Amino acid sequence: MKKKKSIIIAVSAASLLCLAIAVYSAILPKKTSVDFFSMNTYITVSAEGKDSPAACEEIQKLVNNLDSGVLSRQSEESEISAINSGGGKMSEGMRRYISDMLGIYEASEGAFDFALGSVSDLWGFGNEPHLPADAEIKAALKKSGAGKISINGDEIAANGAVIDFGAAGKGIALDEIKSLLNSMKIKNAVVSVGGSILLYGEKDFTVGIRNPEGNPGSYIMTVSTPAAFVSTSGSYEQNFEENGKIYHHILNPETGYPVQNELVSVTVVSDNGLASDALSTACFVLGAEKGMKFAEKYGCEVIFVDSDKKVTVSDGIKDSVKLTDNSYSFAE
Repeated sequence: MKKKKSIIIAVSAASLLCLAIAVYSAILPKKTSVDFFSMNTYITVSAEGKDSPAACEEIQKLVNNLDSGVLSRQSEESEISAINSGGGKMSEGMRRYISDMLGIYEASEGAFDFALGSVSDLWGFGNEPHLPADAEIKAALKKSGAGKISINGDEIAANGAVIDFGAAGKGIALDEIKSLLNSMKIKNAVVSVGGSILLYGEKDFTVGIRNPEGNPGSYIMTVSTPAAFVSTSGSYEQNFEENGKIYHHILNPETGYPVQNELVSVTVVSDNGLASDALSTACFVLGAEKGMKFAEKYGCEVIFVDSDKKVTVSDGIKDSVKLTDNSYSFAE
């Protein structure tokens, strides 16, 4: 009988141990990751929390729907394609996006221009990049520019200009993703959409800033920050060489040619995804001096890297930036 009793005790102890493990596993936040391709770029999601599997699934659906149904002018079914084709009524979301982008366009005095689709198409970035004829660029500029956009209530017309969300769409997607995560049980998350990142949660994060001269996995500095949006625009992202000269995809709205101001990358840290994405382009076009002042107006932090490997950092994050590549140094 004693032997039988000891066996029962042993079984009970094992059952309790299994129960304890099960309870402990339930308490621990789940961590789920997913990678996929959308918005013409690679997207990575890492989420921690009870709803992380569902969050990863919902994020993928959200981004794909936002791309094909709203933001992509390559999609005939998208809202922006309809606007570019003749205008019409805007959805509430589109009204918000256009309004925010027009605000940045006006505040930057045109440095951020999201209606240069006709000009950027001439360069063929993303397809077969090449140097367009000067006459073609000048002709495209005449019918381009966000200043041509007219809004009357919920009606919008591009008036011949071609609206392109390439310089703000990734940030818009991250804003929508943050709203989704706020409705779910997620402790922390990191979502990367091309050169824009959402850092979500209550902990501090460390982000590596890519080496303009190296492969995508190498970086020249790290930035420590609490939850935020971090976007980088770089001349290294899309470029080509023709007749011994390198041309990149960040265009000067005044000339229609790639910006030439010695900058190779600009990183913006903001509490808003659209602003971080759009301002990284605006500040690149404006240059370090004007770009620094412009970022201050929006309460954003900014990092400039130039072709001489000098790094200029706004005061708010100077103590949080650490150079990891000895060939780069802080500007005096």
